[in-house]
Amino acid sequence: MRRALKNFTAAIGLAAGLGSGNVASADLGEAATNPVSNLVQFRLQNQHSWENYNADSWSNAGLIQTVIPLPSVASKFDSLKGIVTRATIPYVSTPQLDGVGRKHGMGDTNFLAFAVPKKAPPKSVWGYGVAIDIPTGGDDEFTGSGTWKMGPSAVFMASPRKGLQVGALVFHQWDTYDIRSNAADFSTTFIQPILTQHFPGGWYISLPDTPQNYDWEEEEWTLNLGAVLGRVMPVGGQPMQIFGGVYYNPEEKDEGRISAEWTFKFQVGWLFPQ
Repeated sequence: MRRALKNFTAAIGLAAGLGSGNVASADLGEAATNPVSNLVQFRLQNQHSWENYNADSWSNAGLIQTVIPLPSVASKFDSLKGIVTRATIPYVSTPQLDGVGRKHGMGDTNFLAFAVPKKAPPKSVWGYGVAIDIPTGGDDEFTGSGTWKMGPSAVFMASPRKGLQVGALVFHQWDTYDIRSNAADFSTTFIQPILTQHFPGGWYISLPDTPQNYDWEEEEWTLNLGAVLGRVMPVGGQPMQIFGGVYYNPEEKDEGRISAEWTFKFQVGWLFPQ
């Protein structure tokens, strides 16, 4: 197992060669919390909701997340500073459901890609691109949506002073192709506010990296209000990002529709600067 993990880490490390530009150690923490930095990342994250609306039991999602810049592609365009891809692959455990029991399985995979222009306001970065959901949850209505989703994405982040990051990552998706006959219509806007303050020693505090979203079909919000405490530091010579946080959703869904109320999130991430 240890050898396999070492080989896997080495393989991800080779992917760091895809990154462009040098990330100084003093700036590694800020690069790790910049959605479009030239920093290869591999993350393992767990989200545990111990309280759910319209359900009497817990739910859980284990996530594999990758952030991979593609400078060799960006270099073909004179106007671009970089291209960054972000993928999230979930494994979901639903609350206990009447007549169904607890359901486990793959959720839908989310993929974001951003083109990052060279021209930007001072002390800021921005990007635009696409947001795609791949129905890896299959036709199981409890773990997946049963439809392909697609739409535009955009991000803007400013650093008005050293250690402070403010901005937002936004995307909207519509259902584009159903793989399940009873898949629901989908039109949702996702807004992830960015507010991070870095401190000496690699510590930082930030808003959760979980988006607020507005469902245009149901005309309702899902909010994730909370905070995250994290640290970027070397572990055995390997740069790592570790954080934990709690967030609360005050918006209860209609009867029969399950949604998380209280959620704890924990993440361990491997960082691969050049």
